[in-house]
Amino acid sequence: MRLAIDADTLGDERWFPIFDVLLLHLEGKRHAFAVDDLDQLLGSAWVQRKGRQDRDLITRAATARSHDRLADKNVVRIDSSAPAGGRVDDDFTTSLHPEDCLTFLAQPFSVIVENEWFDGAFLLWMARALKRDNLVNAYRANRFVFRHAGGKNSLERSASVLTQGVWPAPNGRHSRAMRLWACAVLDNDAKYPGNAPNAGLIAGLSPWVSFVHELARRSIESYIPHTALIRYDRSNAFKDRVDALFRLTPDQRRHYHMKSGLRLKEDANPTAVAYMAALEITPQEKALFGPIPAADWARLASGFGKKLSLIYTDDRHRPVAADASAIDAGDKAELGRLLDAIYERI
Repeated sequence: MRLAIDADTLGDERWFPIFDVLLLHLEGKRHAFAVDDLDQLLGSAWVQRKGRQDRDLITRAATARSHDRLADKNVVRIDSSAPAGGRVDDDFTTSLHPEDCLTFLAQPFSVIVENEWFDGAFLLWMARALKRDNLVNAYRANRFVFRHAGGKNSLERSASVLTQGVWPAPNGRHSRAMRLWACAVLDNDAKYPGNAPNAGLIAGLSPWVSFVHELARRSIESYIPHTALIRYDRSNAFKDRVDALFRLTPDQRRHYHMKSGLRLKEDANPTAVAYMAALEITPQEKALFGPIPAADWARLASGFGKKLSLIYTDDRHRPVAADASAIDAGDKAELGRLLDAIYERI
């Protein structure tokens, strides 16, 4: 994140020891001052008392980060007039009292997900496939972490506890300005075009995070490219199933359940006739999937199984060059925006 110090606060000697600790964050490349603030900063009484090595560190850190067009959209403004716990000034600025800033700045940005193991691996896999190694490197440097919500219904609680704590105090008396320190990413879960099962969840989650990204496809497995699926299981039967998957229409693929397929509660591998007669299936789903040819239905009805997510977690299935070109253009655009939005906030 980009650091800024209010002019009056910068001139107050009481806070110089805290500013000294900020230099450790510069050394660790976690945060940096903005190039635009360098003249004021270098001319301050605090920096004038520092040695040349510290002055060079401030300049190098600011200059290095300025060359990264995505870095440091989030701003931390250190201001002795800020209330205890901080204040969110706008969509990208948090003002913190000097006594609060060190605690805040030591915390990495949180990407809140249902399951940090699989969802986190999905985002890193896609970052590597789309040549966003800056995000992978930032993760290795602990500039952000995946926060495990433990299920979709816990996403809002996981986000709100960052600000309110476990026992929220009346009138937000002990709240902390953590909204810009987190975002949330979740599956779409829509069973057909126009279905929006997560609308209420997103509305409740949004006030607690910098942004919410609902995936355009039904789940993370829906983004696995043809090339990676073929490498996962090289049997002819599995290849036939993958080929059938990619013969689906765009809407069918977007809403097809990759793990469970078209299964019913009492039938893991239903025929098309059984599916179309099932009361548990909505008319919209029947209209969407009913036209699948009989041969492809037989291949896709039972899905690809619960272990499919291993493609993202097992190092034997890391992305290769062929995967980048095989990823759908729409997926590239969507995931590129998401990965950039995370990176520019850390």
